[in-house]
Amino acid sequence: MKWTENYRVNSHDCDASGKVRPSLILRYMQETANLQLHNLGPTTDELIRDDRAFILSRINLSIYAELHAYDNISVSSWACESRGVSFNRCYSIHRNGELVAEAVSVWGLIGISDRKIYRVEDVTLGFDIDEPLELDAPKRVHIPRDLSLSLVGERSIVYSDLDLNQHMNNTNYPDMLCDFIPDIVDQRILNISISFAGEARLGETLKVYMRSADGQYYFRTIRSDGSTNVEAMIMVED
Repeated sequence: MKWTENYRVNSHDCDASGKVRPSLILRYMQETANLQLHNLGPTTDELIRDDRAFILSRINLSIYAELHAYDNISVSSWACESRGVSFNRCYSIHRNGELVAEAVSVWGLIGISDRKIYRVEDVTLGFDIDEPLELDAPKRVHIPRDLSLSLVGERSIVYSDLDLNQHMNNTNYPDMLCDFIPDIVDQRILNISISFAGEARLGETLKVYMRSADGQYYFRTIRSDGSTNVEAMIMVED
């Protein structure tokens, strides 16, 4: 079952070139998914009462056209057939009938206190599944072995990054990574793939490693304990 919401793009979602930033594209998608859960269940509050939370594991986002301030958009999100501990979900954004962006994602259902990993059959969703997109499934980001990433900076996790799960909200990651791409305001982002390995909590300082190759930027962010936070690939064009 697809859940669809209509939005008018907020002018504050745009960058210096007037196009909507990638984190905000993802945010419209995630808000639509959240509204499906809010209206049909299980709601965020119900999950918290059960000491559970959905955590994003992987996402593959493709952007086909730029969005601008005050565009009227129709955003859809739906759950797809899922197995084991992987909950699959898709998204699409249309403007005047034109497909602007789409994404596929994999989520995990985690115990908040005990970090238990729940299986698909352990939760009852209040809606049916729909057909998956033909977009490539979000596999683990593969950074070529012969590509040596260089330290390009650090990023501290602050109050404005946090969500109800007490870690950096997944929609903040595209903008955080794009902050390290030279002249990003003059480029168009075509695709963003992110694999989430470990959460980033308040006060954490991430080390950001990056390397470009053939129009693609590869990233790895490392937590203070030396473990991986995320690995990502961002494809751009001039």
